[in-house]
Amino acid sequence: MPIVWGVNHVARLVSAKATGELGRTDFEDYLDGLVAAATLSYRKVLDMTQSRLVLSSDDMTAIGKRVRAHERMGPMGSVAVIAASEEQYDSVRQFESVLDASRPLKIFRDAEMAYAWLTVGLPEGRELDETRRLAARPDDFGAN
Repeated sequence: MPIVWGVNHVARLVSAKATGELGRTDFEDYLDGLVAAATLSYRKVLDMTQSRLVLSSDDMTAIGKRVRAHERMGPMGSVAVIAASEEQYDSVRQFESVLDASRPLKIFRDAEMAYAWLTVGLPEGRELDETRRLAARPDDFGAN
């Protein structure tokens, strides 16, 4: 299974790791699982550093329609995607533009920054060292 995921209900966080080639069915199975687990409103991180998107334009459009249908069910949580290579980054950026989802989605190069953004909500332009300081005192930045 190319997308393996788990849920921390206390933290309201879904952590997923993708491996191999990811096609339409992989994303549909992942989305179906999120619905079944009642976690659409949870924050999500998807580590794609060991995977590659293999999606046609039609696949991206179909997945985008499904995501937008989920948005009508209720609030959707923020999504952080970890993409290691320039190719992955570009593929995820293209996928993001086709999704046209209304929830926050941000692409990161490493897991630490992705989790920090989901947890603390990084102010624009913050660097990693500063992020570590912010994570130690999230109340200063309005995080719950």
